[in-house]
Amino acid sequence: MSERVAAKVTVICIAYNHAPWIEEALESVRAQDYPTVELIVVDNGSTDGTEAKVRAWIDQHSGQLPIKAIFNDKPEAYCKLFNRVLAEVDCPFVVDFSGDDVLYPQHLSASIRTLEASPGAGFVFSDAQILNHRGEIKPFYKRDKAGVLVDEADLNRMYVTLIARSYICSPTVVFDAAVLRKEGGYDESLFYEDFDIQLRLARSYPVVFSDHFGVVKRKHADSMSAAQYRPRQSRMLPSTVTICAKILQMNESAEENAALEVRICYELKHALWSANFGPARKLIELGEQLGLRSLEFRLYKVWAKGAYDISWLYLKLR
Repeated sequence: MSERVAAKVTVICIAYNHAPWIEEALESVRAQDYPTVELIVVDNGSTDGTEAKVRAWIDQHSGQLPIKAIFNDKPEAYCKLFNRVLAEVDCPFVVDFSGDDVLYPQHLSASIRTLEASPGAGFVFSDAQILNHRGEIKPFYKRDKAGVLVDEADLNRMYVTLIARSYICSPTVVFDAAVLRKEGGYDESLFYEDFDIQLRLARSYPVVFSDHFGVVKRKHADSMSAAQYRPRQSRMLPSTVTICAKILQMNESAEENAALEVRICYELKHALWSANFGPARKLIELGEQLGLRSLEFRLYKVWAKGAYDISWLYLKLR
């Protein structure tokens, strides 16, 4: 009896000024123990030599796995760019992979095994190792001395969990490509993608977890997440406000609205501390629609009205 042919997975690696890390990222895709991996690597208008490193790496390894390369002359909005590449993908599974992260060799095989065992699931996620600028590394999820997860979320309530807190390390996600395409891919009106797409899929599909370390995620000053609460000029917070408004429309229960209240207060706190008063006032409007009346929320309203800028202290405390 012949062995079953493994379903293909496409890794979409989008790089922007990732010259110090791009070769290691691409090598980690090549080193996967999963047998049918396709790589699409996109240099999104880098100015630091990333393109030259990508071209050299492809010249060296092009015969070892299917590779397609796209080189943009100038940066394109991330969500729009990803969707453009996704439209060209013809496979059951897809990964959105950043050029400054690293995949562990077993990540795709372990993730796809879990996803295939859960028909109808929208995506699978796993644990990650977070590497900071000092070279220190720690798990994304807290584990005890035996390596057992301390805070394992109820997968049946993942939509509620994701509203209230950022529970999933997005680089670990492997999507069911048909589901992702059916739901329209990423929302191109947004500056960033993970919060929104995880919520939309968790609203309508099961989500599954594979208990393995799948990715090394780098945290550095130039990463997108580092700019989430940039003082006075966050490009991410307006999208967060838009997503919170979408959640309000998707919610169907008091429990879900209670989770949104938690999220709004959290994002509002950081918007105010970072002096992003425009997004803060819109978050207050959403809170009022939900009927938020806590003392914390009322104090935040006073802070936003007065536009008291203490972002200098926020930077020091962070």
